[in-house]
Amino acid sequence: MMAGTGTDGSKDVGDRSVRIQIETEEDVSTCAGERKRQPGDSVLECLSPLITSVRPLGLYFTRRLVDSAATSQHDRNCIGGCRQWSGAQVYSTTMLALTWFSAARNCIIIHGTETVGSLFTKLGMNSGVLLNAFLHTAYYVACHTGSLDRVFRDVDSSQPDFYKKCSRRVKVVTVACWLLATTGIVYYVFVMFTRDYFYDLLLMFLIQSFRLSTQRVGLYVAKAVCALLHLPSIAVCSFTQAMNFVVVSLLYDQFDQLNRQFSKCIGVRGQFSGDFAEFRRRHYAISLSVQEADRFLRISNGVYLCCQIVTIILVFYNTVFVRDDLVLPDPAMGVLFVAWLIVSVFGLALTAGQAVILNHKVSIS
Repeated sequence: MMAGTGTDGSKDVGDRSVRIQIETEEDVSTCAGERKRQPGDSVLECLSPLITSVRPLGLYFTRRLVDSAATSQHDRNCIGGCRQWSGAQVYSTTMLALTWFSAARNCIIIHGTETVGSLFTKLGMNSGVLLNAFLHTAYYVACHTGSLDRVFRDVDSSQPDFYKKCSRRVKVVTVACWLLATTGIVYYVFVMFTRDYFYDLLLMFLIQSFRLSTQRVGLYVAKAVCALLHLPSIAVCSFTQAMNFVVVSLLYDQFDQLNRQFSKCIGVRGQFSGDFAEFRRRHYAISLSVQEADRFLRISNGVYLCCQIVTIILVFYNTVFVRDDLVLPDPAMGVLFVAWLIVSVFGLALTAGQAVILNHKVSIS
């Protein structure tokens, strides 16, 4: 009896020790997971002003993760359907469809009786709306494949003053984008409601179908509907450029910090006193982030360069050679063409400069 009791006691002690060991291992793994998630979470926290701004435009979402070990065969068959789609992705898909709808309705406004200046203006508008649609598509693909989220989460946020520097930069970029987008929206609405001429096939269709030209209230309602459909595409271009700038800045800062730390490990006589394997590991990790970013940056940058070059040529021609017909008679259109040209040149220089700077930093790292 005593022997049995002793055996049972030993067994209970052994079971408790096993449970304690298992719980300890789980706590350690949980703490390690939390430490692993902290850098990515801190980066996303720094980027929160910009991410919060681009979410309503459908430019950022994260896909719902599915645990393959805990998923049944029936559930795995449903993953390709709507089960894997979150509400944010459904919303982003709707906004992408709206952007392409806006681009399509602006690309069929050429009827064959335009003058040279009017034709070039419409072609420049077509180039702009197609640019917005392709930029939106590039970031939709980046979010759908998880490339954008992986680039953000793989950033090394342990560098000194990372949070302060990154947060300040993101806030400045976000404010600049909102100012630019608000200016474009206000000007578009002003021209829409104060001018009798417009380049909008949907608006012309509504006016002709419902004879709104004689109905003041109906005409204003139709203009308001068309303006609301066009407003998101105005903000897409500036905020996608802001996302490009932030991604390139994060990658550039990581390479720059790695180069500075590597240089400090090299002595006066050229001897190396650091952990070479650790530097190689960090360089490889940053290179993988560059490859992830390149999946969507090459699409957005390539489309941006092509469309903006075409836009600059067309707008410059109208501003210089057809100014007597388009620019000089209407001060509002004159301001539009000059601002259009300045923004296009600035955007082209920014895109090209980012690509050149990042490639140069990668090549010397």
